[in-house]
Amino acid sequence: MRTALTGLGVLACVLLLADAWAMASDEAPAEAPTAPMPTPDEPPPVAEDAELVPVPEEAEEVAGKVATVHLVGGAKVTAPLLRRSTEGVVLDLGHDAIVVPRRQIISIDEEARPDEGDDDVTAHGIYSTGRLPAVPVAELVRRYGDSVVMVRTSGGLGSGFFISEQGHLITNYHVIEGETRIGITVFERGPAGYEKREFRNVRILAIQPLRDLALLQLTAEDREDFTPEPLVITDSDEVTQGDLVFAIGAPLGLERTVTQGIVSSTTRTLGHLRFIQTDASINPGNSGGPLFNARGEVVGVVCAGYSYFQGLAFGIPASDLLDFLRHRNAFLYDPSQPNTGVRYLDPPFNPNREGEAEVPADEDADEEEHSGEER
Repeated sequence: MRTALTGLGVLACVLLLADAWAMASDEAPAEAPTAPMPTPDEPPPVAEDAELVPVPEEAEEVAGKVATVHLVGGAKVTAPLLRRSTEGVVLDLGHDAIVVPRRQIISIDEEARPDEGDDDVTAHGIYSTGRLPAVPVAELVRRYGDSVVMVRTSGGLGSGFFISEQGHLITNYHVIEGETRIGITVFERGPAGYEKREFRNVRILAIQPLRDLALLQLTAEDREDFTPEPLVITDSDEVTQGDLVFAIGAPLGLERTVTQGIVSSTTRTLGHLRFIQTDASINPGNSGGPLFNARGEVVGVVCAGYSYFQGLAFGIPASDLLDFLRHRNAFLYDPSQPNTGVRYLDPPFNPNREGEAEVPADEDADEEEHSGEER
């Protein structure tokens, strides 16, 4: 009898505990559903109130186009377009591919990318103008960096760039001012890397001191076993503030140096002359080198930089360079003129006397004797 009562008591306790657990579960507030966490292969959720560009519902392969993607915050990226979908776009930077999420895109400008060899380039004798496809800066440096040279004179160093396969090149007038012996250093790409090659007898063809431009050319002997790759000069005035630009040169003798920035102003006037202002780092030795846009076209000639103030550098617009090349016959170099490279030494100076050179005492006595005889 006692055993049966004990069993009933244990059963009653179990039932009471079960009822209490059920009541506690009913009174507990329901937890809010949690948002699913995105996996590494899935993009983050897009805000519903975001104003974004229209994109196709399905992924679209657009490998034949170049896109300029304007991002939230004002930045923009121009690169070949690999893929576009509701998640965003994939851009080819040459050494890497990046995914730009849809929520970061304000607008996309697309255009067809021409095949290599089909660039819109027009030859004008010793120089070429045209429009090239937009590609990443790293690829532009690889393509056109070999056309930039180091200019050497007895007075210092500068930079320059080839504009024709006949060895014509451009630099600043102040780089060669007062010089008749000019040499350049080119960097040829070989199986084992880059090799330096010196050309010591470069000719001066034309100079424009007012616009700080000079046209040089390799001699016929130097061109027998060397054919440079010319750069293309832009023939449009589409350079605007905020555009990406980069320079290649030899600042302080450090060859093949690449610096990048944006166009700060296109109408900066200094001494009644117009310049392109940029925040790309420019230092002594960059003078005469090319200033490229995002297509690899020469939009200016680097001419000045302020080492005391970072972010202040200037270039001669491509329109002035084209004007100099079209009318180069009016600026032909004449080596027979003293103001075009021939130097004259100063006469000797005797610090002991401010007039004529002092005559020794014995020579004075001889002169008095001779003068007395003549009288």
